[in-house]
Amino acid sequence: MLDGAEAEHALKSLRLSAGDATTLFDGRGHVGHGTLRGDAATGRGRKAARQAIVNIDAIDAVPLPARTLTLIVAGCKGARLEWLAEKATELGVTRLVLAEFEHSVVHTGAAHATRLGRTALAACKQCRRAWLPEITAGVTLADVLAAQRGALVAAHLDGSALTFVQWLVTRGRAAADLAVVIGPEGGLAAVEVAAVRAAGGEIVRLTEHVLRVETAALAAAAQWAGVTLAS
Repeated sequence: MLDGAEAEHALKSLRLSAGDATTLFDGRGHVGHGTLRGDAATGRGRKAARQAIVNIDAIDAVPLPARTLTLIVAGCKGARLEWLAEKATELGVTRLVLAEFEHSVVHTGAAHATRLGRTALAACKQCRRAWLPEITAGVTLADVLAAQRGALVAAHLDGSALTFVQWLVTRGRAAADLAVVIGPEGGLAAVEVAAVRAAGGEIVRLTEHVLRVETAALAAAAQWAGVTLAS
């Protein structure tokens, strides 16, 4: 049974009708294939809730990806943050962590995580991704680094550092779990660079130019996705 927003999406946005093939997913790797049986309105008036019934014929279990990517990112303003979440989902980012940095201008919390979760859900539908990304907001960089157990890098304008692609090809191929730190547009403070290194992380370069937060995050995700796909 689909109701509420999901029924509205199926019946109005997608204009599905009885007999149409329908694919459902739970965001945890289960994908159901079936047929829309029908829909019914409940309640009265313009606000009547619609429901849709799908007969499930088969369920596929999609395993977790062999490699995961966590983006530890500073918050950015308004629509840019939702755009970041949408595109990160399409590129296969496993976890999106909105952290507090020394130079943070935008401060995030639980409400941001909830809103971005809805954005990620819509993106999963669009790109046919079976696993929803995990989204966390309002945590300190120190706490995130303390919990990190896989490989770790931070994007920083350091002319002596490897490019991220170089790092992925030469050092990152064996990294099943990778976290990338993307600071605010003011850059990482010296104490934050030191903290990344103290946590076992390395410094990498994305491009030769200063990037906005969302651009840097998606550049990192796209480079990781490309190298991972080619491995």
